[in-house]
Amino acid sequence: MTKSDPLESILEQADSVAEDSGEATLRDLIEAFDDRAFGPVLTLLGLLALSPFGAIPGIPAVLALVLVLFAGQIVMGRSSPWLPGFVGSISIEEDKISSFQESASGWLSRIDGLLQPRLKAFAGALARRLAAGVTIVLAMAMVPLEAAPFAVAIPAAGIVLFGMGLTARDGLVMLFGFAASLGAAFGIWFLL
Repeated sequence: MTKSDPLESILEQADSVAEDSGEATLRDLIEAFDDRAFGPVLTLLGLLALSPFGAIPGIPAVLALVLVLFAGQIVMGRSSPWLPGFVGSISIEEDKISSFQESASGWLSRIDGLLQPRLKAFAGALARRLAAGVTIVLAMAMVPLEAAPFAVAIPAAGIVLFGMGLTARDGLVMLFGFAASLGAAFGIWFLL
């Protein structure tokens, strides 16, 4: 994963992992991302929730479970993720990853141009743990919101911002994630 294009490189790396067998399990992706896996995984899961894939009944609940698992590990201070066997075996087909990569490459390139390591205090250990705690709340909110079409996009936007901020170690994006989470709280309150 390159530091200059963190989001594009997430999808490139996910696609290259999936090319060999035609699919990639979450365990394969975690091993490929190594010690920077938390940010890319939160970003990928958030993007899946934002995509039409996130509107399929049951998918938001599965994504929420995995998000809580990862964010909980950040809260506990783990430096690299651990996966139980059943979660690690969840797979995504290579053609879905490639299709998403092709459709997203233009706007991911533009977003990557805006990301950079800055405001390090807001991307440090305390901010990471706080963002992870907020991510857990946002993920749990996705479960009841799956009843309304595309409503999971409300909390997923904050999760994507936290994932991008963690990936690029960008404190400004982390602050945007906290602001989006506050906006999501108002949006969820309005929907429920």
